[in-house]
Parts: sequence; structure tokens; C-alpha cells
Amino acid sequence: MHSLRLWAQSLLRQNFGNHPIRPEGSIAAGPSRPYNSSVRAVFADEAAFIYAWPSRGGVIVLDEPEAIDLEFLGLDRLHPPSKRSDLQAEEDEFCQRLLLLGAKWWDSEERLSFAAPSGFGDAWPGNMRSTWIHSDTSFRKMYRPDPTMREKRWVKVGWPSTGGLVVSEFDTMWGPGPIDEDNLTPGDGHGLALLKMARTMDERCHLLMNRFRGKHYDSISEYDGQGFLNAWEWKHTGEVGPLLTPQETIEDWLENRYKRSDDPQQAG
Repeated sequence: MHSLRLWAQSLLRQNFGNHPIRPEGSIAAGPSRPYNSSVRAVFADEAAFIYAWPSRGGVIVLDEPEAIDLEFLGLDRLHPPSKRSDLQAEEDEFCQRLLLLGAKWWDSEERLSFAAPSGFGDAWPGNMRSTWIHSDTSFRKMYRPDPTMREKRWVKVGWPSTGGLVVSEFDTMWGPGPIDEDNLTPGDGHGLALLKMARTMDERCHLLMNRFRGKHYDSISEYDGQGFLNAWEWKHTGEVGPLLTPQETIEDWLENRYKRSDDPQQAG
């Protein structure tokens, strides 16, 4: 295993440089990297994500950000940045800000691609990234734990001008694993898409409190739900394993890719 890791590290240095994504239609000469730790905002036809890359490892992702989320983050709504900060101290500050909106802190981008709802890969049009991620994930399914309650949670956060914060959260029921039957996503006509109509944080808070069983907290330290809002204060390991840095994620993928080449079922 030690020699295999050394091989992966050597191959990583030789092949990946400044070319994190293989363009569609190109021919790969050696392993192609399916993960990209440089991204910030990704907007596709039917999906959007905001990424942050903490120094502790893992990846923090906000699904379906809205205009008021970008304003809260200090990002240009019409021209959101596509790349993360080059300074890790700035990136860690952004990570903490993103968590305050209900973003999830995944163990690694590989864990995200396995445990997140379908459609994640579709946010990367025009390249082979989605195909390689799904191929990688299919090989590992038999070895990966089911999504945890925290990973499955739908969380929406509002920060009212009067102080404190308002949080609504539900079990989404996607994927196998535990189900919080007493706190499922509302299905009585109070569609969550209504939240997209909020133009300010105060309007969002009003909807959360009056339509989506929101709970008000005087401070972030009082939050006791299943989200990652205050995780920066306590999180030093992953949900199902260690928090992997981007390089460790790629090395892990390379090692498993080598194993796949010796697997007759995968080779066929």
C-alpha cells in the first residue's frame, strides 16, 4: 500500500499540473482527473452550487444558491467568481461564511459525488467530469456507507435585520439510510420553490417562520439542529471517515483506479 501511494503521488505530480479537467473529445494519455478543487461558483441550466475549500479538508457546498445568498457572501450576483481564493486564510473565512447559509461540509468531493442527490454532475456541461465521477462512484458503491442524516438534511437559513437567525430543516428522504419521519419536507402545497421569491433576508425569514416551520435562534451558538452552521467550532473529522484534502482525494482516486484495472468485472 505504501508503494502504491508513492506511485499515486508521483503520477499526480507528473500529470495534473494546471490542467484539472480533460476537455470533451480529447484523448487521455494516462489517468484523467475527475475532481477540481479550484472552483467557486458553478451555474448550469438546472443546477447551481457554491463551493469552498477548508484547510482542514473536505469540501463545503451550498446547493441552489439564490440572489440574496450571493449578496450575503459578498459575491457579484450577475458575475459570480468561477475560481476560489488563492489564499487559504481568505478561503477559510469564506468557508465559515458559507456554512452560515446551511451549506454542507462533505468529507471529500468523492463523498459528495457519491452521497449527494442525482444531478450534481450535470452542473458541469461541456466536459467529461460528470462521466468520470459517476464511473468512479459506481465502482465504490459497495464500499461506501449510506448518506447520513446530516448529509441528507435540507437546511435553509435566514438572517433577519432584527438580529439572530431563522432556520428551517427537513429530512429529504433521498437515498437509503435513516429517516426522520417526524420532520419530512412539507408536501401540502407549501412548495419550497416559494422561497426563491424572497427578495431580502427579512422576507426569507418571514416565509421560513410562517410556511416552513422555521425556528428562531438568538445566536449561532444556540443552534442545535442537524446542519453544519456552527461546524467550524467543532468539526475535525468527516461524517463517515477522515476529512480529505483535494490532493488526498485525488491520490485516493488514483489508487482505486489502479485497483479497478485489475477488477475483471470492471474491465468487462
